[in-house]
Amino acid sequence: MKVSGQIISKKTLASMLLFFLVSFFFTSHAGSSSIETLKKGHLPAQSVARKALEDSLYYRFDPWFEVFENRIQSLTKAPETVENLLELMTFYFAYAGMLGEVSHTLAFTSRYKLDSVAKPFSYYSQKAKETANILLDKDGLTDSQRAKAYLYLGGAEGYIAIFDYGQGDLLSAIVNGFQADGHLEQALQLNPDQIEAHFGLGMYRYGNSRIGGVSNFLMQGGRDLRLKGLNHIEEAIRLNSSSSPLAYKTLIWFNIAEQINPDNADLEPGDPLSPVRRRERAIELLAQFKARYFSDTARENFIGNKEFYMMSALQATLDGRYEEGKKGFEKVLEICKFLKNEKKMAINPQLTTSVQAGIRFCDLMLLNPSLKDEISIRSACLKIDEQLDFLEGGGAMLEYDARKIRHELQNIFFEALKKTSKRLDC
Repeated sequence: MKVSGQIISKKTLASMLLFFLVSFFFTSHAGSSSIETLKKGHLPAQSVARKALEDSLYYRFDPWFEVFENRIQSLTKAPETVENLLELMTFYFAYAGMLGEVSHTLAFTSRYKLDSVAKPFSYYSQKAKETANILLDKDGLTDSQRAKAYLYLGGAEGYIAIFDYGQGDLLSAIVNGFQADGHLEQALQLNPDQIEAHFGLGMYRYGNSRIGGVSNFLMQGGRDLRLKGLNHIEEAIRLNSSSSPLAYKTLIWFNIAEQINPDNADLEPGDPLSPVRRRERAIELLAQFKARYFSDTARENFIGNKEFYMMSALQATLDGRYEEGKKGFEKVLEICKFLKNEKKMAINPQLTTSVQAGIRFCDLMLLNPSLKDEISIRSACLKIDEQLDFLEGGGAMLEYDARKIRHELQNIFFEALKKTSKRLDC
């Protein structure tokens, strides 16, 4: 499996329930000198997966796919002991998770997918599920072993639910999602040390509650589990789980999503879901995320993480810090260009279009022509009207598969432009 070079064929994969709601476990940087050692099986699967996930933040994928392929090949030829099956299950899941991070990097949506990533994502998710079920059918498992099998069974079912959702198979997506939630709960009940389950439970419980609809009604009885979901992900970070890189990204996005949630608009500032509290937490998390993973400015062949800059730019824009927002969006474009030209990655063109719209929005919000200068006023109003038309015509400043959240976000930008238009008496 290669993610750079000649792999790009445009067909459909399954859409993500949320475009960032994909990967699950793994953390720590491994240099190229250790890759050959890892191929030979000197580290347990979970330790390898931890190292691979952190490397995904720096867009270092290909060496890890080689490691996974070598270890899977070796384990499939080994005796079918419980320990070997646990390792094999973990590697299958890790492979699917890294493919999820590739799809994230390429900015997959329901309208932009690559078969070269989609098919193996589905395949390795199914293999992880199958292997977990084989383990659970065995007699004599310890509680720890059974808990681990439930953990990866729930994770794989979550991946399959995401895949089926995008394929339009809503019933299968709901069934797998419901099973995933239950199996992750069982993992924690059997062994509270299976802390990775907190991240999965947090994603499903927050995601279903936030998007709502049939899925939330069937999976959660229509209950609002947003705060419970957020707290699960906070726990994954607090306990320094292997999934911490993904937990940070997911929790920041969720905190941004709560700031624009109209259901929170009238909450008191002290309410845990109020926009004030969620903004404070988003800013704290962005600072922690940067300090923990992006403090090494001399990292080879890496100019920045586009999702970190996208989240930072969006938060700055929501705060009215338009100069910072513009710089953040410009950095996202720079990283996209680097990934496309240097790493030969097929980034979704819609991402570039959306980020450029973000830059234009910031430019417009920074306009401050003299009210006595009619020519400057007319020029500014023309630009504002063009952007309003862009948004009214379905243009997006952030490509997002969850229609509800995309609509809320667009409303924020639209209303800000209307206020500027009114201020200039356009």
